[in-house]
Amino acid sequence: MSYYNTYLKKLNSVCKRKKLDLIEIGRVGFKKEYPIYKIVINPLKKGRVVCFSAGIHGYEIAGPWAVLEFLKKLNVEKLKNKLIIFPVANPSGFDKNIRHNWQRKNLNALFCSKKMPEENKILLNALKNEKVRFFHALHEDVEEKSFYLYNFEKKPEKIYRDIIKLAKKYFPINLAKEIYGDKSVGGLIINRADGSFEDRLFREGTPYSMCTETPGKHSLKKRVELSVVIMEKVIKFINKK
Repeated sequence: MSYYNTYLKKLNSVCKRKKLDLIEIGRVGFKKEYPIYKIVINPLKKGRVVCFSAGIHGYEIAGPWAVLEFLKKLNVEKLKNKLIIFPVANPSGFDKNIRHNWQRKNLNALFCSKKMPEENKILLNALKNEKVRFFHALHEDVEEKSFYLYNFEKKPEKIYRDIIKLAKKYFPINLAKEIYGDKSVGGLIINRADGSFEDRLFREGTPYSMCTETPGKHSLKKRVELSVVIMEKVIKFINKK
């Protein structure tokens, strides 16, 4: 059984236990052998929509596994808003443990491109009629020992600073003034126009949009644990808005 299918088996089991539908939204690959799924919780709720996306870089595996753990812990009845989750946005890369997709494309840099890969089209189409209030892309930096995040804002938003404080309980924060050539302030890289999923949604009106980068040099268990805690914080934040 492939790595992706092993993951899907576990995911499907959790969804059945929680009475959630695992919805196929498209297929990719040479033979269309890789289905992409979404999970929609409280589909009839109107108003605030929270969206989580994981695994757009295939070898960043903590995000998809965090989705699994998040769902295990989630009390669906207490969720006040609509929640959309893309557990593995790049299934071919996840299956092969590589950054890019089956066409060797870096999907996360191409959400604002005129020639988007099929994965990007599928994901955006799944959000076509949704007014996403908070978008959170779960990433990790496989070369890092410290945490940082990319965020988008028109004015300083407390939620992103609070997430940095939360992450500090688990990992060191990357306090460099530049991270990969981008200006950084206290572990935040703000409004980087990089063509990413989070960049695209912010441009289209999503008021809260971010990408968290857990440090890949630490244990998978701890990276997953932090990602779940951040996801829960996002949910609580939107519930209070």
